[in-house]
Amino acid sequence: MLASPPANSSQEVLLAQKIHNYCRPGESMFLALETKSFLINICGGDNPYSYVGVEKRNRKNNIRLALSDYDAQGTYFEARNGEYTYILAETPKGKFLTVSKGTREILREPVLRGW
Repeated sequence: MLASPPANSSQEVLLAQKIHNYCRPGESMFLALETKSFLINICGGDNPYSYVGVEKRNRKNNIRLALSDYDAQGTYFEARNGEYTYILAETPKGKFLTVSKGTREILREPVLRGW
């Protein structure tokens, strides 16, 4: 049987430091997740209203978009940027980030952490 680390251990601090927060000061962070290529936050106030995506390889490549749709249960978030649509969805096969251009899916990555 493995013993749990003490509540104030360095392991707990390291876990807390891994949570990325790209929300603006005063915003609530509804969701923080990671895919193979991106760090993503869903930010807002009383309700979620922004999608923030940051490329892991080059954190200067980031985008902040207004949510165009979401469900109150927190299983679906959608943001649009011109002809690009960013969707975070919980499906029977797992949780995914999907990016589409028009009707063509150009990226689908499973959520590795968070949510």
